[in-house]
Amino acid sequence: MLVVDLYSLLPAFTLASLLAILLWPVNIPFKDRLRLVMMVLVVWIIASVLGISGYFGTTESPTMCVINLLVGFLGLVAVLATYRTKPSRRDPA
Repeated sequence: MLVVDLYSLLPAFTLASLLAILLWPVNIPFKDRLRLVMMVLVVWIIASVLGISGYFGTTESPTMCVINLLVGFLGLVAVLATYRTKPSRRDPA
């Protein structure tokens, strides 16, 4: 019998959702795309915390879950910083 570990599928679901956000055929405004990416990163962080707690019954070591938590948090900080800054298209020359 095949048992699927949900935590090991997290990178695949994350990549699929990020590609869906980036390649969606309808023009999504920049800020809305950033909000969607933030939602994906929040799910990543919550899944990592649950993985550390052992709720998923993961085969991953807790160290790997901590690394994923750290990467998710740093990614969320980077996206929040991008969300807060106002992009400009001025020519610097």
